[in-house]
Formats: sequence, C-alpha cells, structure tokens
Amino acid sequence: MAALRAALRDFPSLLEVLDSRRPAICLSDDLIEARAYYEPETNRIVFASGMGAGLTLAMLVHEIRHLYQFSGGICPSDNLAMKEYARGVFAMEADANVVSLMVAWKLRSGGDLQMWRALETWPMTADIAVRFAERMTATGNVPAAAAAAFDQWYALDIRREKYYVAACSDYLERSDRAHALPSYQSLPADFLPRLCLLPDGSTYPCFEAEGALER
Repeated sequence: MAALRAALRDFPSLLEVLDSRRPAICLSDDLIEARAYYEPETNRIVFASGMGAGLTLAMLVHEIRHLYQFSGGICPSDNLAMKEYARGVFAMEADANVVSLMVAWKLRSGGDLQMWRALETWPMTADIAVRFAERMTATGNVPAAAAAAFDQWYALDIRREKYYVAACSDYLERSDRAHALPSYQSLPADFLPRLCLLPDGSTYPCFEAEGALER
C-alpha cells in the first residue's frame, strides 16, 4: 500500500478517490485470466499473487482508475444493448491503460523503472507502452501521448476479443440474475468526453476505433 501511495503522489485525484472510497485491496491465488479487477458491489480490488512488484503496482493503478471511473458515474449501464455495453468497457479499459502509463512514465522519469518495465514487457500492454513512449519522446505532449495510447488499445485483436468475451459474459450473467428483458439502448453520446480526462482534470482526445466490435 505504501508503494501505491508513493506512485500516486503526483496524481492527487487518484489518491483522493483511493482515500474517499477506501476499497479493500485483496491478494488472490485463484485468478487465472484476469490479473486484477475492481468489484463495485463489494468495493474491493483483487489482484493476483506472483506478479512481481512492477506489474502488481501497474495492476493496482489500473484498478484505481476504474475506481475513479465508477465514482464519477462513468460506467456503462446494464440498460444498454450488449454490444453497446461492450463498447463502453473497451473505452474504460483503454482509458485505464492511459492513466497507468502516465503514472509509470512519471515514476520512470524519477528513476523508478519497475512499473514501466512491467508495462512495456507484459504482452497485453507492451504495444501500448511503445506507442505512448514514442509520442512522449517525440513531442513531450501528454494529451497527445494519451490519445495515442487510447487508440493503440484497440489495435490488438486478442485484447479486444478477451475483453469482449468477458464483458458480454458479465452482462449476460447479470441480466439472467435480474431476469431482465433485452435492451437496445445506445451508449450516451457524451460517454467518451466524460471518460477521457487526465488525472489533473483536463481532457485528452479519444476516439473509438472504427470496427472495434467486428468479429
């Protein structure tokens, strides 16, 4: 927990939501596919054991961003059509990756390389880290680097497939428990502008990749 708080020292909005929401942070030996998740119903963050310090920190920061999203009411509703719900999940994941990379880049600039090295070598984030680093190195422009990383999230087929299956499975399970009728609502038009905020509250440009849900 001390390492997490130290990593977020320059990101007060993330520290604030951590302190105000006070999620339980739990270690698990049972996670297989997911490395970590935030569970709003129980207000807990669960992360896998055996990841190493850098990747553990990266996963915790990622889930703190999801906590921030949830606290701000920026989560897709079960009243949406299933594909629209998946669109929202994709965008939330892309945004959480952006913020994780920002934190890792800040730590790297101060000489702490663990989190950055974990993100640039983990298969599910390596390409995003490369794109973010290229843009930061070329321009030093944080919103531009954030936009590039957001866009890159959609570029890997296996990443989209993994999150599509997970999002739809969760959606169908909740619908079944609630005996809900099918819904056909669309994601709100302001979903992305509300979602894509840097930790300092400023916006960054984010756009859903064309054909993101084509399978």
